[in-house]
Amino acid sequence: MRPSDLGFALFPVAMLAYLGAVGYDLSFTAWTATLFVAATGGFALAAALAVRAGARTSVALSPAAFALVPWLGDLGLGPHFVSLAAVVHALLFVAIGGVVLIALEYAIRNRERATESVSRRTLLASLAVGIGHLLAVALVAEAAGDAVFGIAAELFDAQPIEYAMLALAVVGLVALGAVPTLLFVRWRLRLPAIVVAGGFVLAALRTWRYVQETVHLGASPSPMISYAVLWFVPFALALVVGGLEYRRLHGRSKRGVTPN
Repeated sequence: MRPSDLGFALFPVAMLAYLGAVGYDLSFTAWTATLFVAATGGFALAAALAVRAGARTSVALSPAAFALVPWLGDLGLGPHFVSLAAVVHALLFVAIGGVVLIALEYAIRNRERATESVSRRTLLASLAVGIGHLLAVALVAEAAGDAVFGIAAELFDAQPIEYAMLALAVVGLVALGAVPTLLFVRWRLRLPAIVVAGGFVLAALRTWRYVQETVHLGASPSPMISYAVLWFVPFALALVVGGLEYRRLHGRSKRGVTPN
């Protein structure tokens, strides 16, 4: 481990000490501990890699967001988190937002490399696929009784943290459709698109089953809403399998074998 990475490695410990100092009972359940390590440890890893890559602004801003989570209620920016479990769930969303911000800064700083050999038409087509994916999710959720299209009428009554979560879900669902499209066009990677398509179809089938089994529609969020909120799970999986597929194709091309 590089000496410069030590601070990031200690970030989960520092966050734990901070939560204890502001008065939370640090009695973790197994699930809460898992979420805490995933949120703080995952962000610390992403932050260390981002600093090496030169994306330092987002890394500097994100810890402030972590520190503000216990005070959102006092500042009028969100709910009061009474339990440690509630705080940890909020930290997970902050971590996701921080990683997305890091990825955005990296993409902006390396936009020429990221869009190398990709035409403007391809970028617009990929964005159109992403917007289509967002609309498809909204339509399926609306059909299940989730009143997605009624959100606009309630926006002015929402908490600031709800605005952030909604914006994160919208951007994530667009990226979930656009990025696999770009990976296919740029490097002919098929697995990311298959993962996303499979995740959407599975969520749609579970939503159809939910509608069939629920007497009163809208009694609880449908599986498609869960898919929308947890978009980062299939997104991360798509990137992982895409990286593995890229390495396989790249290795074959280096050995003089032309990939299909």
